[in-house]
Amino acid sequence: MNVRIDRCDKQHAGKSRSAHADRLTANYVTRFFLIVALASVILSSERCYAEWPFPRGDAQASGVAATGLPENLAQLWRFRSTGSGFEATAAIADGTVYVGDVDGTFYAIQIGDGDLLWQKKFENSGFLAGAAVVEKRIYVGDFNGLIRCLDAASGDVIWTYQARGEVYAAPNVVGQRVLVTTESGELLCLSKQDGNELWKFEIDAPLRCWPMIVGNRVLLAGCDSRLHAVEIDSGKEVGGIDLDGPTGATPALWDDSVFFGTESGTFYRLTPSDILWQTHDADRKQPIRTSAAVDQRAVVFGSQGKRVVALDPSNGKPIWAIPARSAVESSPIIAGNLVFVATKRGRLIALDLATGKERWQFDAGGNFQASPAVADGKLVLGNTDGILYCFGEPTTADD
Repeated sequence: MNVRIDRCDKQHAGKSRSAHADRLTANYVTRFFLIVALASVILSSERCYAEWPFPRGDAQASGVAATGLPENLAQLWRFRSTGSGFEATAAIADGTVYVGDVDGTFYAIQIGDGDLLWQKKFENSGFLAGAAVVEKRIYVGDFNGLIRCLDAASGDVIWTYQARGEVYAAPNVVGQRVLVTTESGELLCLSKQDGNELWKFEIDAPLRCWPMIVGNRVLLAGCDSRLHAVEIDSGKEVGGIDLDGPTGATPALWDDSVFFGTESGTFYRLTPSDILWQTHDADRKQPIRTSAAVDQRAVVFGSQGKRVVALDPSNGKPIWAIPARSAVESSPIIAGNLVFVATKRGRLIALDLATGKERWQFDAGGNFQASPAVADGKLVLGNTDGILYCFGEPTTADD
């Protein structure tokens, strides 16, 4: 079974919103900036590790790899699923690639040579979202709303939790809590140890973004056309800001703010209380459904308007924009001086971050819905034809 939701349900976008969440108080704004400063220090230390344990690389969803990749990549190996396809972004930890297919089989594969370590078939299941891998455990949800905690060494189930709605984004893990968004508009906070529900936050529209963490807040971009800030300890909304349209894109953190686009084709830089800047793709009617990759040099995203765009993160001014020949639903990543982006026509492209000039490309065929994952000097990406590719430094006969 292959289920895909392409856009936010706009009939929910105009529903009433809680009055207590209209704006942050001045005290919260101050706390927010202090938290961001601390998160930036933590993020710098986390990037010392060459892993990709979350779909956007780190808990701040930056989409930036710890190390660069060569301009001319070689295909090192490929792994074929058992008659299914990949739409989920891979997670990489401890030299192992973890990814599920759309028909309910979850795999653990050695990143060094592509050898299968284990696989588990879950009946009446399918994985459209990636996993979080933290402290030898895998946390992943399926399109039936079943959230599983698996042992990373064996794939054995440690606990499960049945949510009311489908899960289209990977869980996130902070401290002893697992955070999951669902199609029914819930943000669930579960015990990391046993999966028991600790609290639940709800909106009147689907939640399809990854629950991005800043200090002790979760930031959620919702299909109700609002950015929500939710306190991790209590599950209470402590601030937010209205948007010009619904979105399922995950906010990406850089400096003191987050970046993401909407179904209306607007791309934002904002805090939970202020819009710092906003801009529109060349055709404003074209939705922006990918998450952005951002560092001090550029913020990069793809659009349904068949373009990849790089903006100056400080002011939103264009750096470059290139045609992609097809819609971009795979979120780009930054690795060193390159941007890697995959398209619906099965092309994986390396672009120069400064100029947008194409440096390398690979035609895989199929359709890339998943986003690249980078660790150990390798890039891993699966397509809807059911092939998981691994690219890296070309080897010689003597290697």
